[in-house]
Amino acid sequence: MIFKYLATGAIAALSLGLPVPLLAQDAPKLMIDEDVQAFDVAPDNSIVYAVTHIKGVKRLVIERDDVFVASGPGKIRKILEANTFMPMPPPEGFRVDSLAWSPDGQKIAMNMTLEQPPPGWDAKNAKKKGDLGDDEDENAPPLQGVGGGRVLALLDSEGHEIKVAGAKTRFIEGAVDGIWLADGKSVVYLTGGPPYSISRVTPSDGQTTQLFSGHTFQMVVWDAKRNRAFAVSSDLSISGHLAIVQLDLLQEGIRPIADIQSYQGGLSLSPSGTKIGYFEDGDTIDVLDTVHPGRPIRVRAGFGRFGWSPDERKVLLQRGTEGRSNILLWVGLYDGSFSSILHDLQFHDFEIAPDGQTIAVTIPGKRVLKVYPLQ
Repeated sequence: MIFKYLATGAIAALSLGLPVPLLAQDAPKLMIDEDVQAFDVAPDNSIVYAVTHIKGVKRLVIERDDVFVASGPGKIRKILEANTFMPMPPPEGFRVDSLAWSPDGQKIAMNMTLEQPPPGWDAKNAKKKGDLGDDEDENAPPLQGVGGGRVLALLDSEGHEIKVAGAKTRFIEGAVDGIWLADGKSVVYLTGGPPYSISRVTPSDGQTTQLFSGHTFQMVVWDAKRNRAFAVSSDLSISGHLAIVQLDLLQEGIRPIADIQSYQGGLSLSPSGTKIGYFEDGDTIDVLDTVHPGRPIRVRAGFGRFGWSPDERKVLLQRGTEGRSNILLWVGLYDGSFSSILHDLQFHDFEIAPDGQTIAVTIPGKRVLKVYPLQ
């Protein structure tokens, strides 16, 4: 029922026939009415985001995304135009899978999947017709582009591409979840997996190093502003069990945090870097102190992914598997409390801003992006 979503004062106003007051959290501070494929919030609250565009080329249907930066209402600039970034021909597409600001907000790592024409597609014998194009057979279905591999592109904050010196390919091929480090010159990324290997590249001189050679990791979460990461590994524990470890990404140092009994997903680092949480099973969140490891805090909450409150006493949980829309729920780590936000509305994706004051969400369907105060 609609009354479920109204505050007491709003219900009273409605009963008297008065205008219903708009709650502070009902009014977004920013709304981007586009189909937002991926986004990331910078330390200064600027948002970099990719907008999905489907393009038809002689019966071939491919995706080619544009990238924008929003620094506030009405302050939006396009930093990457698909047709300029990847001119046609040839008819290649690319989907932006994720975006990540550097810790200083001056550079962007853009993780993409390339799309290529399917085998047998013949541009010379295809005749463009209609919005998506068609060939001589008007009833022939459109041909979908096929994945050509995961790659990593590097940009500055204006969208200019940063090339890796001496590289034989335009992008860093096979890279997943790339990000700039706080030293301002290094990029780290995952390959393979899971389990994953970790590599580091310095674009200015092209030097590439596989870090922690001989070791692989079930999951890695970056702490880029401190030039480190935390990871789950099965081959770095003295006891031979699964372990959570801290990784120095510049010096290749390894510091064990704790052995764990099991890991089901959701590895997440708190803003201060002093707590790390994960799901030990399909229902329970475990939280460890990374500075003084001991017995974990355990909360039964249901599986999903989560962010952290500014005081790190709560986590904001979206239940369900990755990519599934659901409500957002505060879970108290020390009192076991549960409370939903934004009137139990479901969202496709969310990210809490680095300053902890706002939350960016995308809605199901057309993924319109909205930014609300975080309460």
